[in-house]
Order: sequence, then structure tokens, then C-alpha cells
Amino acid sequence: MGEYSTFECAACGYKSSSIRWGVGENDPRKRFLVGVCHHCKELAEIDLTDHDVMIDQFTCLVCGRPMFFFEKAESYDCPRCGAPNLRIKQEGYW
Repeated sequence: MGEYSTFECAACGYKSSSIRWGVGENDPRKRFLVGVCHHCKELAEIDLTDHDVMIDQFTCLVCGRPMFFFEKAESYDCPRCGAPNLRIKQEGYW
């Protein structure tokens, strides 16, 4: 089941937009993961629907540069200031 989440940094005040990740509850063909753009220093959702993660490249919708997947971890670092332990706020399921 997929969820909507925002990521917040207590150190610098960074807050992501609402990001979908996981597999859709009503349509399991829909898949999203969290990605980071190292140029914009933003977190965003990456739409994996109908894509092959081994072949396709994913680009930032703002600047067109490559997006990188956020690895599954016990805590995440802020894309802006690098501080550890971003807070993840779950906002519901999709």
C-alpha cells in the first residue's frame, strides 16, 4: 500500500512537498519512490509506473538533472543541510 508523506528537517527548517511512495492500493501497477535532486536539493516522488529502474533514467521536473533514489534507511539526511534524522510525517494512503 502506498502512502503520502512529507519530510521535515529540524535543523534548517526544510520541508518537502507531499510525496507518494509505495504501490497503489487501488491500482498495484502504480509505483512511486522518493528521490533526491542533488542540484535543486529537493526531495520529490519518482514515478516508476511502466519504467524499468535498471534502464530508464529519472530526471528532476524542476531542473531536468538526474534524480537519485532515496535508499531505505533507518533515518534520512536532509538534502539541504545534511543533518541526520529527517522527520517523516505520514499523511494518509493512496
